[in-house]
Amino acid sequence: MSTEKHIRVRKAKRKDINSIIQVLKSTKLGKEVWAGNEKWMKKALEGCLDLTNYVLLVAERDRMIIGFIDCCVYPSFWEGANQGIINHLFVHSAFQGSGAGTMLVKAIIERADAERLGELHVSTERENAKARRLYAKHGFTEERLLLERVRI
Repeated sequence: MSTEKHIRVRKAKRKDINSIIQVLKSTKLGKEVWAGNEKWMKKALEGCLDLTNYVLLVAERDRMIIGFIDCCVYPSFWEGANQGIINHLFVHSAFQGSGAGTMLVKAIIERADAERLGELHVSTERENAKARRLYAKHGFTEERLLLERVRI
């Protein structure tokens, strides 16, 4: 798909699941909230990869997965077109600042444009200024408030 600074972005495969989990575990957020249930996560990722309305892209450098981004596509009768939502974007802590995050965002936007999605949404923590700058650089604007209910 995309190549920059020896980084390649491609669609994820089942064989990538363990590496994707390692990327997540390497990050500050992954270390703070990691629940340690790798068996469940592997099963969930396998299920996601089987969905037709789901895309998971990985960034790799020297055949090592260093980041990933995923997106779900859903129909919107209100907008009159399919919409997409970016669920996760993580870059291995050792490769943050390498351009991998930018390449992943660009690649998911290219896919959204190719599929003629009406809108592409993303959410991030208010405190995550780095992510907010990255998304703003690629045309995302703060439009709405996302409310969340966590099961207790």
